[in-house]
Amino acid sequence: MSWNLHQHLGLNIEEPTALSYTYRVAHNKAMTFLKKKSRYVDVDPANFRDVLKAPVPEPEVDYSFLHKALAELPPRMAAVIQLQYYENLSYKDISERLGISLKAVESLLVRAKRVLRKKISQEKPDNRVI
Repeated sequence: MSWNLHQHLGLNIEEPTALSYTYRVAHNKAMTFLKKKSRYVDVDPANFRDVLKAPVPEPEVDYSFLHKALAELPPRMAAVIQLQYYENLSYKDISERLGISLKAVESLLVRAKRVLRKKISQEKPDNRVI
């Protein structure tokens, strides 16, 4: 027993064509339903309460103690720290720029970091300085 949709609708087409037409209509309707369904997400609105809150900016770090400690360093130590950490120069480039040996650059950096660590830890004893 077959149901003749094309006859029911009053269409004058052959049965195989009508069958293909029916399958295509069913397919398109199903795809439309699925596309519409996927546009919506079933989520509890209570989960979005925190989304609308303005982000809290991170507090700015106060490096004034570091700048003060750098200013108190002897000129050669301050120059080596400046070139190494602010200008990102290699030990070789620092030695060429300052006219000193690589070993002298290494020694100055070690001593400068030790002095900075000591000055910063005296000024800010609650902060751990590595």
